[in-house]
Amino acid sequence: MSAAASAAPVAHVPAGAWRVAAVLAVTQVVHWGSMFYAFSVLMPAVTAETGWPRGTVVGAFSAGLLVQAGAALGVGPMLDRLGPRSVMAAGSVLAGLGLWLAGRVESLWQFYAVWAGIGAVMAATLYEAAFTAVAAAFGRAAMRPGIALVTFAGGLASTVFWPLTAWLVADLGWRTACTVLALVNLACALPHAAALPGRAPPPRPGTAGTDLHLGAVCRQTCFWALAFVNVAIGFVSAVIGVHLVPLLEERGLGSAAPLLAGLLGVAQVAGRVIEFGGSRRWPLRTVGLVALLALAPASALLAWGSGIPAMACAIAVYGLANGVMTIVRGALPAQLFGTGHYGAISSALAAPGALARAAGPVAAGWLWAWSGGYAMPVALLAVLCLLAALALAAAVPAAPHS
Repeated sequence: MSAAASAAPVAHVPAGAWRVAAVLAVTQVVHWGSMFYAFSVLMPAVTAETGWPRGTVVGAFSAGLLVQAGAALGVGPMLDRLGPRSVMAAGSVLAGLGLWLAGRVESLWQFYAVWAGIGAVMAATLYEAAFTAVAAAFGRAAMRPGIALVTFAGGLASTVFWPLTAWLVADLGWRTACTVLALVNLACALPHAAALPGRAPPPRPGTAGTDLHLGAVCRQTCFWALAFVNVAIGFVSAVIGVHLVPLLEERGLGSAAPLLAGLLGVAQVAGRVIEFGGSRRWPLRTVGLVALLALAPASALLAWGSGIPAMACAIAVYGLANGVMTIVRGALPAQLFGTGHYGAISSALAAPGALARAAGPVAAGWLWAWSGGYAMPVALLAVLCLLAALALAAAVPAAPHS
């Protein structure tokens, strides 16, 4: 693959592609909001009613993330073979079923089983599946702004579903809230079935082009370098997502901590908007390197900074960079390896990142207890981001003119 691919200009967008991105922008808000973000709001109500320890309840969510990582390896090839339309429509139905069952569990083992099933469904409904649909609709050269639009809306999932779920739980109880969330997920099946691309026709003999299959890609060093980038970003984002509010409280910010933490989602959306506007001018490699290099000082400032201005600056920079990296990680596999087997390749890259997402909060909690504070675990995130920048630089050589 030519190194210049990372800086190729955006090509003409095929007819109907933006409709696919618009549909996914809406359904990703629903799927992320109800299967990922809503859990933190449901959790206190679950523990209050059942008496199960909070750590045990959170363990069900972590188990779901582990299942998601394993399921991604099977779902990716299905996306290529059956097409995003069938897989994501079925995923929406199964997401509805899983959330409906979540509101009807009576024992802890049932709770774990249901969330393990929801974790498997995440592999068929969240970003990796959506990016496969974008790749099929936009094509290899034009998919970057499509991914930006989808992630721009997806970044609002927490903003919408945290208060919505809290309102449902307060007025209806957590079990009925799960039923409402189930119905909203079920409703996503119809637009997925109506708008998403189906199975791509097999290439004619002699026209396979430069698209690489997963077996060939796994033999390339750049694949493993990108996998490490996914591990690093998955680990860092999970640690910040779970531990940001307690970290700010440790810095003495008290009631201002949740308000400052809310800046994270806004900054991530802002980063994606900036990337969308500059996608025709900025090489993807350059954007990724700048974002990773920005994450390092932001993490360091979170580790050792104090006061509202310093913490707000660190969160804003972190959010901007993390928002951009979602687009970079989605678009790079297509630019390097083609879109013919994008589902399998992107899911294989995402699986270790999902494992890191599950392990990150636990590891940071252990380091916090061992070191007596958040300085050490969060400072290590800065080192991890610098290593990820080196891995990305090695995976995607600079184009001669960039």
